[in-house]
Amino acid sequence: MPNTFPLVTRQPNDHIAYLTQPIAAIGLDRGIITTNQFVAHVSLVAKSLPTGKYAINLCENRYLFLVGFCAAIMRGDVNLLPPNKNTATQQELSEDYAECYIVHDGCDTQEGMPALDILSIALGSDNHGQEVIPLIADAQLACISFTSGSTGKSKPNLKYWHTLHRSSAINYEFMVPDCSCTVYQLATMPAQHMWGLETSVLLAMFSDICMSDAKPLFPRDIYNTLAMLPQPRMLVSTPVHLRALHASAASPEPLHSVLCATSPLTVELAKEIEEAFSAPLREVYGCSEVGSMAVRQTAVENSWLKFSGIHFSRQANTTTATAEHLPEATELQDVIQLQQDNRFVLAGRASDLVKIAGKRGSLFTINQTLLRYKGLEDGIVFYPQGANQVTRLVAIVALKDGVQKTDLLAFLKQHLDSAFVPRPVYVVDALPRETNGKLLRKSIDALHATLRKPR
Repeated sequence: MPNTFPLVTRQPNDHIAYLTQPIAAIGLDRGIITTNQFVAHVSLVAKSLPTGKYAINLCENRYLFLVGFCAAIMRGDVNLLPPNKNTATQQELSEDYAECYIVHDGCDTQEGMPALDILSIALGSDNHGQEVIPLIADAQLACISFTSGSTGKSKPNLKYWHTLHRSSAINYEFMVPDCSCTVYQLATMPAQHMWGLETSVLLAMFSDICMSDAKPLFPRDIYNTLAMLPQPRMLVSTPVHLRALHASAASPEPLHSVLCATSPLTVELAKEIEEAFSAPLREVYGCSEVGSMAVRQTAVENSWLKFSGIHFSRQANTTTATAEHLPEATELQDVIQLQQDNRFVLAGRASDLVKIAGKRGSLFTINQTLLRYKGLEDGIVFYPQGANQVTRLVAIVALKDGVQKTDLLAFLKQHLDSAFVPRPVYVVDALPRETNGKLLRKSIDALHATLRKPR
């Protein structure tokens, strides 16, 4: 059948998912889920979906997200992957997309909207025959993801079936280039976020990756969950989670590899994680509109290796990304300096350039300097909203126990031009990061406004 592609390309007995905890409500035990079992679960859920065209997938359990995601695609519906689970966001989506319904596993839902709680469907029977894997039209709109809104309002990104399966094949080639057996993966980001979708959902559907249902947050939970998985094991995470893991001072078991994305990673942290896990750490570059585009082993490489099929074109300081599997060209926000052999380096963002006291600097470089400080838990340097002629950069930081702000300032004065040393520096318990590890500009501005108020 031309212009179609299977819902999954795994063999019937392949390990597609690993449940770290039993889901008693629907009869699933802890352990391996095979491709055949998975397709049976998808078929059952697809038959139970409410009438509609757009499925708002709010499942917290990653395996149930995968089942709901594929059930909607099997029926020809479109998955909506919201940046959060707020009922206000659900209401906004229902206003923007007619005939919405919600797929969830026990969360709060907007009153009056059709909804399916997957925990109400008995999936646990082992009496599955040989399931037939459906073919999906390449032109089918499979999902709409949304940008994080880190620099403004969240924007929709249409993902067609051809885009998903083709990009996933490319991602596997570059993200997992060195394993010929099934790798058991733990991810710390939500499946609704593009980085989580690409790695913890799509790789399991089309490559020899076994995803796990868990989404642990705290270091001890991450270590404990990794220990449950068969070997070889892979961790997919973000810099903020990896920084917390390193600070926990635990002695983890070796991994096959670590993947990291969503915000810049320092060379120092990359080296520390590689040493802790005795495994290569691959940092991935991408954006919500395009998906993953390049990779590097940050501990030993400065330049990025561009994925095959991705093409960059430059005009002045603007770089545009195109690919056969993408529906349209995307103008990238980053300043990219092309090199030979499909490599490039990042030089920050055009919007990151600041001019203070007659001197030009990059917020990207300044923040990389901040993140190298050993006493830092988390932090950001930014240009305050509505700054007038008297301009100074501002920092909001969370420091490790026993570390003083004066120690941080001394470090910054040693490594930055005096014009770019932030003043003031606010110390907080934690920064308002999203579940995907990103910091929204509106959240930083709101926190800054609170900190500026007289106490």
